[in-house]
Amino acid sequence: MPDIRRRRTALAATALALPLVLAACGGEEVGAKPDLPSEPPALWNPCDVLDAAFVQAEFGIETTEHAGTPTKPECRFTPAEGSGDAVVTSNYVLFPGTLEEAWKTMGQQADADVRTPSVERADDARVVVNAAEEQLYVTGFVQNGDLIQQVDVVDPAPYDEKRVVRGVTATLSLLSGRAAETGAGTEPD
Repeated sequence: MPDIRRRRTALAATALALPLVLAACGGEEVGAKPDLPSEPPALWNPCDVLDAAFVQAEFGIETTEHAGTPTKPECRFTPAEGSGDAVVTSNYVLFPGTLEEAWKTMGQQADADVRTPSVERADDARVVVNAAEEQLYVTGFVQNGDLIQQVDVVDPAPYDEKRVVRGVTATLSLLSGRAAETGAGTEPD
């Protein structure tokens, strides 16, 4: 059984690390995401709590929602083609440790702009900001028990860094509240 837990931990750490690497290394290509288990536990789809109206209110962009599938519960909001607006994506992983433990496995750069916002009802949260000349990359993580939810925003220039960071933090708060309400990330009694 410990071997299965190690593989699950390694898979979760890998899934969490890829977007952080993308955020820290803006402009470089990142390989394909690792394959997920054939039947991942679907707690919910982030689109169950997020919608295009929320994205417009927080980020100021009109988008189309793409809800993913039950085995790939990724929620993506894309703007009209050629609009130059941001793309917002949210997903999650189950990780049997703390966000701090997962964080240590991600290999973030020492000079990365990492912020620790206060997110109500969350065990921990991080926001990584990489403002490049041509694009802004912001990745947020929020932990509730074994559940680590993630929000990624890629916004081409010109961008409003403060608004995007506020929007990511608001998204983390909404996701954390939903996790707390549903008991996601906690062991059933």
